[in-house]
Amino acid sequence: MVTTTLTTRIPRSWVIPTQEAESGRTANDATLRVLTILMFCEIFLQRIALPAGGSQVQIILPITYVCLAIMLWRGGLSRNSGRTTGYFVAMTACALSALTAFLRQNDDTSITSLLLLLATYVPFLYGLRPADARALLPRILDRFLIMITVLAGLALFQFGSQLVGVPYTDVVKDIVPSNLLMHGFNTSYPVQYGSSIFKSNGFVCLEASFCSQFLGFGIVVCVLRGGSWWRLPMFVLAILSTVSGTGLLLLAFAGVLLAVHKGARFALTALLGVSLIALVISFTPASSIFAARATETSSSTSSGSLRFVQPYQRTWDSLGKDPATVVFGNGPGYADRDASAFFQRTGLPLNYALVPKLVLEYGVLGTIMFLAFIVTMFVRGSQSFVLSGSVLIFYTVLSGGLLAPVVTGLGLLLVAWFTVTPQDEREAASDLRPAPSAGSSSVQRGSFAAV
Repeated sequence: MVTTTLTTRIPRSWVIPTQEAESGRTANDATLRVLTILMFCEIFLQRIALPAGGSQVQIILPITYVCLAIMLWRGGLSRNSGRTTGYFVAMTACALSALTAFLRQNDDTSITSLLLLLATYVPFLYGLRPADARALLPRILDRFLIMITVLAGLALFQFGSQLVGVPYTDVVKDIVPSNLLMHGFNTSYPVQYGSSIFKSNGFVCLEASFCSQFLGFGIVVCVLRGGSWWRLPMFVLAILSTVSGTGLLLLAFAGVLLAVHKGARFALTALLGVSLIALVISFTPASSIFAARATETSSSTSSGSLRFVQPYQRTWDSLGKDPATVVFGNGPGYADRDASAFFQRTGLPLNYALVPKLVLEYGVLGTIMFLAFIVTMFVRGSQSFVLSGSVLIFYTVLSGGLLAPVVTGLGLLLVAWFTVTPQDEREAASDLRPAPSAGSSSVQRGSFAAV
């Protein structure tokens, strides 16, 4: 059988079981500690940024590089030749599109955006050894669940304190200096216009939508690990406190994948559970808010339209300029500047997801090559196609994840560093194969000389 770069091996079981490493227990524990630290920063430090000239860099990116260097030094991660090839093909296509935009002297292009693209995806060149990947994935998922449980508790406390009359306050903003906080996100947002109750972001998330999506991943991971069912009601209530539909969309997509894997019985059980939750909500004041959210894409000023409708419309309109723009795009940074100009004109935050941002900035050429690279990173050799599919929908549709380390970092920690492909198996086997001794080499040379 010929194995291509997009071959997917779907596990027979939908549960991710606990496994033991074949060897190197101490090294595994050291790698797990570094991954745990990085996971903690990914969840709880996502609002922290470092000033970089006139812009900002999420602190998660330099922390990722530090953790990457430590694991490389200790042998926890290794570079993969297939990943390296995919990275250079994708980045060469994007750089060629950017060069074409610069030569055409397009407005609103940024070399900084291109450099940030190159830097953000360097960690995707590396992965854990196959034995370590299988042993450490269940353990890091368990630690992820613990952290998401803490996040859910923060979200419920934040929302519940408002319900009992405590005025909303952005605690993180009051503690962290303004120049160290990420700007340009709807961190504090009322549940509806004129309300004194704000959507819950768990204090630490960039937006309520990010909190909702992380909690959604908590439910997905809880199901995949096949235990800790007591967490599910807590996660569901916390998602509802965010009053954000993106986490629910993530769960809907993951539910479809689980239904495909587990069959009609699971699908019926999940449908009954969702119906019960919807019935309970219908008897609460929140029902009118969620009903309005469900139909808000029809309004041009709604967050649903600004996230899922208008970016795609504006991208389609922009591609009608000329054939060169279709192929090579308008240049790196164009989508960000278009969103900024839109905000200055209307006061509304336009949210470009991955695909429209790629098409706008790098055209069809860069989009095809980049998507081929990133889909390969998240799908080929995955230990759970449910987790891979959930990460892909989160990355490409639900969040503006092209240059967001909080998004790419989650993809690394849940999937990309833990994929195991046939090529990985062969390279690991070749690394373990003993080199020929000096004595055997001399014997071989003598035999050849005799011939």
